[in-house]
This record gives sequence, structure tokens and C-alpha cells, in this order.
Amino acid sequence: MAEDLRLEDNLAFAMASKCADDGLAVVRIAPEARGRPRRTPLRLELEDAAERRIGKQLGALGIAFELVGPENIMSLAATCRRLQCTSVIRNAADGMAIENGYRIAWEQELQSANIPFLTVNGEMIRRLGPGGAKPDRPFLSDDRLVESDKLPEDHPILLLRAFLQELPERNYLADMWTPGRDRASSSLLSTHFAAGTLSSDRAIWETVKAERLWKAANPDRSRSTEGASFRHFRSRIGMRTGFMTLFSRYQDKTPHIAFNDAQEGRVRAWREGRTGIPMPDAAMRELATTGWINFRLRQLVTSYGVQLLQLPAAEVGGALAEMFNDYEPGITWLQVGLNDGTIMQDRGPRILNPVKQGHDLDPSETYIRHWLPELETVPAGFGHEPWLWLKNPLPAPMVDHKAAYREARRRWGGKDQALVPRGEVTRTHGLPSSAGATTPIG
Repeated sequence: MAEDLRLEDNLAFAMASKCADDGLAVVRIAPEARGRPRRTPLRLELEDAAERRIGKQLGALGIAFELVGPENIMSLAATCRRLQCTSVIRNAADGMAIENGYRIAWEQELQSANIPFLTVNGEMIRRLGPGGAKPDRPFLSDDRLVESDKLPEDHPILLLRAFLQELPERNYLADMWTPGRDRASSSLLSTHFAAGTLSSDRAIWETVKAERLWKAANPDRSRSTEGASFRHFRSRIGMRTGFMTLFSRYQDKTPHIAFNDAQEGRVRAWREGRTGIPMPDAAMRELATTGWINFRLRQLVTSYGVQLLQLPAAEVGGALAEMFNDYEPGITWLQVGLNDGTIMQDRGPRILNPVKQGHDLDPSETYIRHWLPELETVPAGFGHEPWLWLKNPLPAPMVDHKAAYREARRRWGGKDQALVPRGEVTRTHGLPSSAGATTPIG
């Protein structure tokens, strides 16, 4: 088992079960043992619970279940010999270079031991081919009833069903972007999707089923904002699969560039939310505390780090990978690539003004004041630009945001132009010329 950490609709497990006449053993290889980023405490807790649940399910069936972590990583051939397995079926991960490296090594090792080895794709990375993305093997159908009373109360399928019951009472599309309302509107199931404890295909099927029932009971409201929430939620789930298909490999394309102690200090300040500009600082503090921020805020902190602070893109992506409970390479590194100019260059750079974004997303200043309690002494109306007040309780901004914004535009060309060729982009990752100013402007 790699990322699909469930049995209900695990393609590899289903295929192995059909051909395992003489017995079956299941091995879970933890992400750290595959060279993945360190997982957050909540992600670890969630995956530990899933592993315990799987262990009980397999134990009831008389199937051996082993966990392989970084402290006891071993060859698959040795594991097969110990468990007396004569073939291996592996569920795919996301296709990044590090995962492909393990897959190739295991294929070679097992081939030399005359042990058949098959990697199947439950729903993670889909290989591109004629006509678009195609799975390696047909998907296991999710259109099978999983009865609620047979699942533990914390099972992600039950969490999904509870969210779908409440979804029509929310303005999902509007509130999902709004700090302070996002947590009440969103499903917060993204960590389950990322950990593989919940399938995107199952979530879409469950949403379609709930939508049909609701519209049948509310025929006069099917075209309302509430009714559209089902469609928008289903669309977001479908986008996840597309991101994982197309963009998982962009971590491998982000260059690692050496930086000095001063730049390391800026990375640390950005990560800890103390760069002096309230909106991105509040978002990073929320992320550090909870492991989650909404998608708009993810765009903001990435753009702010890469474009205005000019932090190394690999450092920005690496920090977010360790901070997100729901880290998925095809989503996190997509954001980095969009801001670093390695993805969709013809559409131009994603350069966001952090102060303008603050006023747009948090006009009441409720969000920033919650995550930056230092702003208590700053009168209303000055929260997003506390340096305009008599005494700024925050550190002086590390950059003059207006000058840094103009400089970022200058580096990347005009708004309607394609980005300059990558070789012509300045890669010093130093601060803009105005960054040393200690008196910020509004």
C-alpha cells in the first residue's frame, strides 16, 4: 500500500484478493520510508487511525498486515521471502521522480528474484496517452453501497455524508474562499483525500447521490445557490484528480538554489508569519497552528513568498509540504510552479498585492486580528497597514510591498505579455532594491 490507505475501494487489494487462492499479505510502506516530506501531527494521527482500522479489517479476514517505516525499510524481495509471497501487486503513488525511483528499483529487484510485480492505479497519478489521461488499469467501481452502521463513527465516508447533509444550507462557492467562513463551508476532507483514506471517485459518487435526493425533495430549489453547492463541491473534487494527473512531477522540476543566512532568516520569518505584512502573516500563522488554509490564501502566501520576498521556490514549496495536513504534490507544487514561472508561462505571472488581498478578503479585519493578536492596539481601518498608525506593533515589513510588486512585474514583463524566457530571469533570490527601507509605505 502506498497512498490509497483504505480497503473499501482499493484497486490493488481487490485484484490481489481475487487471485490470492493460497493466501494474502498486505504491507503498508509509510511515506517517510519512500523519501516523502515529514507529515504533520494531524496527518500522522489520521493515517495511524486508518492503519489500525485496516489492521482490524484484515485481522478479521485472517490476513497478515505489516507496517514498514523508515526505521525498518527493507527490500521487497526479502519481505516476500519472509511472508512466502510469490507475487506482488502495488497501488500507485503520484508519479514523482522519487516514487518512480522506488518503483523501478523494486521492479528490478523482484524481477531478479523471479517474483511477478504489478503496479496498478487506483486513482492517483494517471499516465498521459492518446486522448488524454488514462489509468493504468480500469478503476474499481465506487458504485457500491457501504452501509453506515458498519463503519466506525470517525470513518471518512461518514464524515463526507454528514457534510453532504449540511451542504445545501451553505453558500459553498462564496464561503470557501472567505477567511473566517471557509472552515464552516468547506468539507475539510482534503487531508483524507491526500492520505488516501477517502477516494475522490467515491466522494463524487456520494455527492451525486446526495444531490439527487435533495433535488427530488426540493424541486423548486434545484437552481438555487444552495442547489448549486453540490455541483461546485463535485467540481472541486474532480479538479483534484486533474491536478494530481498533470502537476505531481513539478517538484522534480523546481531547482534548489543555495541562499545565504539573511535569506534563510527571511524564509523563517515568512514561515512563522512575522514578515510585517498582516494578511500573509495571519495566513501562515493559521497554517502553522491548524495545518490548513483555504485555496485563495495558499495562492497568496506562495505568491508573496516567491514573488515579493523572492524566496527560493524550492524552499517555499518544501516548507508548505511540511506544513499542510493535506499536502499533495500535484496541488502544492502547482502553486509554486505558477509563481516561479515554470507552468503556464503564456498566462503571465501570479503576482498578488498582499495588502490589497487583505482588504478584499478580510474587510472587517476580523481574520487578521484573530491570528495576529498584536493588532489589538491598532484602531479599526489600520489593521492591514498598521505602519500607517502612530505605533506599529508588528515588525517593520521586510519589503515595501508596492515597490516589491512593481519590481516583480518588471522582472516578469507586462501583464499581457508572455513571461520572459527562463534563462533571462534573475535568479539571485535577493530582496528588491527597496527592501532595506525601514519606513514602509501604504
